[in-house]
This record gives sequence, structure tokens and C-alpha cells, in this order.
Amino acid sequence: MITSGSRSCGVIGKVVNVTADDSVLVDGQLDMSLVKAIAFDTYTHGYYKVTERVGEAFQEGLKLKK
Repeated sequence: MITSGSRSCGVIGKVVNVTADDSVLVDGQLDMSLVKAIAFDTYTHGYYKVTERVGEAFQEGLKLKK
């Protein structure tokens, strides 16, 4: 959910297909550091690189619950 003042925007989606070029696979698995993915921030109108792994799914969230 993105909130700006009294306005907010949420997005819900469903992945129906995934494809990847062989150049971004390592031992048959996707290597995000090779993908060169970008994300668009509608608030700042900026594009950002998505490359670095910053934590483990579910484990990081458990730390915040304590």
C-alpha cells in the first residue's frame, strides 16, 4: 500500500507465467544479480535498480514482531 496524504494506492496481482533468458540462470535457478531488474516509484517518478539480497523471507519479519 502506498499512501500520500489522504490518497493511497494498492496493487494486487497474480503471476500467470514466468520466463527468463538462460544468461540469468545459474544451475537452472534465477540469479537476481544477473537480471538487472528495475522498479518504478510513482511517488518520486524514479527508477531504481533491484539487485541486492537484503534478507531471508519470513525470518526478517519475525524479528520485527518481537
